[in-house]
Amino acid sequence: MWQGAKLNYQFIEIGQHNSSDKPMSPIEILQEFNSCYLKIQAIAQNENWLLLIADKKIDPEVATHLGDVLHYLGEAMGCVEESLKLS
Repeated sequence: MWQGAKLNYQFIEIGQHNSSDKPMSPIEILQEFNSCYLKIQAIAQNENWLLLIADKKIDPEVATHLGDVLHYLGEAMGCVEESLKLS
């Protein structure tokens, strides 16, 4: 399966989780963010993903975008962690 499709499925799963009537607690949000981070990080380190970039089958700039996603997701996680400390 193409890695982008796998990533899309992961975001769909998150959307389905969020579609419940019960609001998520801050710790649940942090857990979801962490799960996403680990999945995206695994894709970024995946040999097939790296070969797609190295073989120029996709725009090499996509690696930068994925790095940005990890960075900003990490920043969001830090904000949620701070709010948990303040609670």
